[in-house]
Amino acid sequence: MFVAVLLLVGVAGVGVLGVQMNMGMELYLEDDSDTVQNWDELQDDFNTGNVVFAVVETDNETDIFDPEVMRSVDELTQQYSTNVDAAATVTSYTQLLAQNGGLPETRNEAVAGLSAVESSSEQNAQILDNLVPTYGESNDTAIVQLQYGSAEVPDNESDLFGFMPPSEGEVVKDQINAATDAVTLPDGATVTITGGPIFQEAAFGLMLPEMITLFALAFTVILVTMTLVMRGRLRKTRRVVIPLATTLVALLTMVGMMGVVGFNFNAIMLGVLPVALGLGIDYGLQIQTRYVEERENGRGTVDAAGIAARTAGRSLTLALGTTLVGLGSLLAASVPPVRQFGVTAAFSVLMSMVLSLTLLIALLTTFDDGDATTDEDTNRSEKTDSTGSVERAAGALGDVITARPLAVVLVFALVIAGGLAAYPMVQTQDNMFDYWPDIEEKDDLEDLESTVGSPNVLYVVVDGDDIYNDQGQLEAVSEFESEIGQTDHVVTSLSPVSAVETRTERQTGVRSIPDNATVREAQFDALQRTDVPPVGAQPFDETPDRLLVQLYVEELNGSEEEEVIATTAETANATLGTMDARVSGNIVINRNVIENVTAGLTATTLLSFGAGLVFLGLALRSGRESAVLVGAVAASTMALVAGGMFLIGVPWNPLTVTTASIVFGVGITYGIHVYERFREELAVTGVSPDEAIRAAIVAKARPVMGSGATTMFGFGVLIVSDFPVLSNFGLAIALAMGLALLSAFVFMPAVVLLLSRVSVLPAGATGGATDPVPEQDAPVPDDD
Repeated sequence: MFVAVLLLVGVAGVGVLGVQMNMGMELYLEDDSDTVQNWDELQDDFNTGNVVFAVVETDNETDIFDPEVMRSVDELTQQYSTNVDAAATVTSYTQLLAQNGGLPETRNEAVAGLSAVESSSEQNAQILDNLVPTYGESNDTAIVQLQYGSAEVPDNESDLFGFMPPSEGEVVKDQINAATDAVTLPDGATVTITGGPIFQEAAFGLMLPEMITLFALAFTVILVTMTLVMRGRLRKTRRVVIPLATTLVALLTMVGMMGVVGFNFNAIMLGVLPVALGLGIDYGLQIQTRYVEERENGRGTVDAAGIAARTAGRSLTLALGTTLVGLGSLLAASVPPVRQFGVTAAFSVLMSMVLSLTLLIALLTTFDDGDATTDEDTNRSEKTDSTGSVERAAGALGDVITARPLAVVLVFALVIAGGLAAYPMVQTQDNMFDYWPDIEEKDDLEDLESTVGSPNVLYVVVDGDDIYNDQGQLEAVSEFESEIGQTDHVVTSLSPVSAVETRTERQTGVRSIPDNATVREAQFDALQRTDVPPVGAQPFDETPDRLLVQLYVEELNGSEEEEVIATTAETANATLGTMDARVSGNIVINRNVIENVTAGLTATTLLSFGAGLVFLGLALRSGRESAVLVGAVAASTMALVAGGMFLIGVPWNPLTVTTASIVFGVGITYGIHVYERFREELAVTGVSPDEAIRAAIVAKARPVMGSGATTMFGFGVLIVSDFPVLSNFGLAIALAMGLALLSAFVFMPAVVLLLSRVSVLPAGATGGATDPVPEQDAPVPDDD
């Protein structure tokens, strides 16, 4: 067995080398979805979609009209245009000033120049408002705006042997920083680089240390918890480590599987290591506890191992089945990393089960020092009652439940009803940036959004037929821009059409699209030689049938984003005639991810509970018993969790929507362990249901609560994560595991007793449903 495991570890190690860190909003959408296809088109064909801002701020002694400040801003503009390879357009207020013959040399000329720009056209006034957000007030802030699409990443650059490959954002950020450092700013002036790509890159850099920290913390907490809970049962601390070793091997095979199938770590998958550690340890604890119990009954190592595998193995097989059903239901989720999370965690649990019945058995029998207590005159109930304080407390709890089962059920029913009422009131986290850490780059981005009138850009790709040479199609685009500009939240629109209209207005005094094809072509050609307005990067000759409209919009909340996207699509349909329009940009990606989150909640919940009900019905050969377990543990726990989430303010996000599936897949296993021991007590001893349920609570108190505590703390360490999406997940699941233990040891036993008393559930022997443990008159000596 040890040789086989070494070979398994070697194979898994090869797979581990193929795992990487990934980040990006598009990871949360299907590769073949319209949203991702439109985003790729925007980046690849129009070389835009990503916007970076260089925010130049001055102190009270100077402002943006200072000649030195203007020259510095102009130099920054030139540096970015020249030295940032991916830059498509770079726009600043100095370009507006330089349109009429060069950069002003004095403050008065600059003031007059910007005033002339502002009055030249409505479009220029709106562009100026974005590039100089404090114009006409403090005049202390200027923006250099850089747009780019895709960036080339050098093949020979990687970190940690390829585990953290350089991203496009990292390449662009490094080039922008180098270009910024090449410019000497005057005294009193500072520059801050911000924008979505900069923030995402900073967050990406936190992922590896975050993963290491969370795993180390989870390992430490689980080890301490196991030692505190199980040492009284196992007597020696070193025995506590044995099941942990099998779980670590399972984790290694899990990461190896990720490399083989192409899964990578991302903001959601960061939590899979501590989660898998917390889930996997349960199987080892159950096998080890039953093995020790049989050794204390005087059985030899081989016999004790066989009985542990045969009895505990049955309940663990049921638990494995429900866990795989629960985690497997995440395959119905609409967010790809959530599906990967479910598959990866399920594989880890499967390996933990397999290794617990193989490697753990080998370790237990190999390192068994024979230090087991044997007392032939102590029966099963007395032995478990006298083991320790945990068992004594469990016995007292069993006495209360058997004495007042109806009262317990009524109290729980009242609380469950409150949880169900709170379920629809749990909020959805509808801003993607709220999923990421509170770091300096996030503060910079929020400052930008509060300063700039239109920090977001929504893109509309108009698909026509030789559109640049068709006056009718161009006029339809003009009508679309005119109409959309009148809607709420849209500050201004920019496109080759509106840019030509502005140039014509400046030259002739009339805003129009030239009727003369030659003049019109000359105007479009001129646009590609300037970044003011920022539409010149469009390869008109490469996309003769497509035209890009940029909509600069205000800072939006979730519902406003949805409103603007819908209004844009409706306006396009109403004005563009036979032409097609595709709306894209980070705003669209954000909304699609949020919609996928809420859409997956109902699907995964119904699938996990429905499939689990069927599985348990077949495995237990009883639909009634299946319904009791699902209703009294999983469903009741989920109702209680919803109430808890509402009270402590935990929202739905891409990870917390998995709570129901995990509650069923993991939480119900606690009920299965208690219920299976109840059935075994009925079959082996023939006692009454009251005595059987009490004995089951006592016997399973330490191993189930131990495994429940490790699972709860394994998830719970996520609470300290800097990533809110993980922190909220840790809160939700830690709460769920605690409530699942409560349901398994209090609510379910009370329900089982009531149903047994009215003959709905078995009140005696289970007819062979559980293999009896053969009695043994005398202790069996240790096997050599």
